Amino acid sequence: MSRKLGFVGIGLLIVLVGLIPLAVFAAERTIGVGAQGLSSPVPSRMANEWRRVGEANGWGILTVDGGGDMQKVIDAALTWVQMEVDAIHIFFPPAGSIGELAEACEAAGIPLITTGYGCGQGQTFDVGMSDFEGGVKMTQWLFDTLGREGEIAVLHWDQVPCPRQRYAMLEAMLPEYPNISVVASHVAKFPGAGEDCRAAMENILLAHPEIDGVWGAWDELTMGAVQAVIAEGRDDIVCVGIDGNLSTFDAIRSGGPFKMTIAPDWEQGVTLAVTELQERLWQGLPPAQQQFYIDIPIVTAYNCPPAGWYYSEWIAAGMPDEPK
Repeated sequence: MSRKLGFVGIGLLIVLVGLIPLAVFAAERTIGVGAQGLSSPVPSRMANEWRRVGEANGWGILTVDGGGDMQKVIDAALTWVQMEVDAIHIFFPPAGSIGELAEACEAAGIPLITTGYGCGQGQTFDVGMSDFEGGVKMTQWLFDTLGREGEIAVLHWDQVPCPRQRYAMLEAMLPEYPNISVVASHVAKFPGAGEDCRAAMENILLAHPEIDGVWGAWDELTMGAVQAVIAEGRDDIVCVGIDGNLSTFDAIRSGGPFKMTIAPDWEQGVTLAVTELQERLWQGLPPAQQQFYIDIPIVTAYNCPPAGWYYSEWIAAGMPDEPK
């Protein structure tokens, strides 16, 4: 090949390479996100928001679903540290589970973000809802809606801080409502918590047919109970939860036993994390604070968004009447 043809070939290669998006070769940033139950509604929402942010910015987004095994998540994240990713975000890790990962991230200079873990435990910062506040809101709403008296069933899980803190508020408030009785309490099995709580609720209804309300630590647990209540033909049991899932809003609009949920703006949690990374951590500055809280409004039939809308995006869109 002549020198002239060689230059032409190189020039053509440069042109062709220029037509291929840069992200194909190397993303500007790479973020790792994961949870021991990434397919559950809330972790899935947050992961999807990270994917949306990644697509908009040309970032690579790595994900891991532990399928109930937190060590699988930690092992994947430690691999990301070796890959020198730009940040790691872990959703709802069990208490005491991130120590090794936090040390590795600190040594590598990689920001470690958690959701639902609580700040000051080795990570760079935590972003999530105030579960104590959420527990108070849902408990007070249920007790007051029942007229401050009646029998309730409680469905909870004690392996991660979020539901444990919500449950702590329920227990703390019971002395203020002496005519409310917890006649049944069930600790959910995870994964498969929804089906587990449906089966548990079927047994609870047999043992306590006069039950008036159901307190579920999050919507997935409550929805399992709601299915059992509906199957039993009961329309007099008040069920509450936390998360604000689309299926929850469908259930609330239907007029069934699911009456109230706390609807945290989970996407806002990702927005806060991205802002902190771009404006401070990736600029060599420490985080503005160690704990960031998202909005947690109460949603009932009176302010439930139309089908397909999450509450926060519905409000931002001007509360349209049409389904999304």
